[in-house]
Amino acid sequence: MTAAISDPAVNAGGCDHGYALTPCLWGVEPEPYVEALDRHVTLDGARALDAGCGEGRNTVFLARAGATVDAVDISELALEHARRLWPDEPRITWGTADVSLAVPGGGYDVVVCDSVLHWNSSLDQARRTVRNLQAATRPGGVHVLCSFNDRAQQLDRHVNPPRLLPAHQEYLRMYTGWELLRVEDITIISSHADVPEPHTHSVTKILAARPR
Repeated sequence: MTAAISDPAVNAGGCDHGYALTPCLWGVEPEPYVEALDRHVTLDGARALDAGCGEGRNTVFLARAGATVDAVDISELALEHARRLWPDEPRITWGTADVSLAVPGGGYDVVVCDSVLHWNSSLDQARRTVRNLQAATRPGGVHVLCSFNDRAQQLDRHVNPPRLLPAHQEYLRMYTGWELLRVEDITIISSHADVPEPHTHSVTKILAARPR
């Protein structure tokens, strides 16, 4: 079952309330699936897209590993933070985009979509987002997708909770026909400026490769 919650018009991307509270909402360390990408793909010289880059924690990891990165987000405030946090990164191009509508560019070797889909307003929008990202990926290219699922969420203190909580299997269906290199449904402990008390989220994590 897929749950859709909250108001899709609260703010761009869903996190501007938190971005307004602190100069760095999500920290600077990359998502572990991104950090492990070099086991599956050569990042040096790769073309990468960080779709929903937020403040750039994954973007800068990819760039410093040698990739040329297009980093896009729907939130101007997130991008303002990113440009301030990472001012001297020549391999990164920051830009505003809603990847559920269109992806700027194509032929990417690596696409990261971290903590984006649970801010979509419907399952149809989430599926469209993934299709757009898949179409922008070259044959043999890889995706990292991380997003909250419907298994177990502590959301009672969230001012603006996630809008969409698909089932874990629903995410896997989005990658039908792709090679699933690694898949997990895990529980993480989180805390951040707008919800400082430790709380848990169930998260689907996927590393997948487009067929050649």
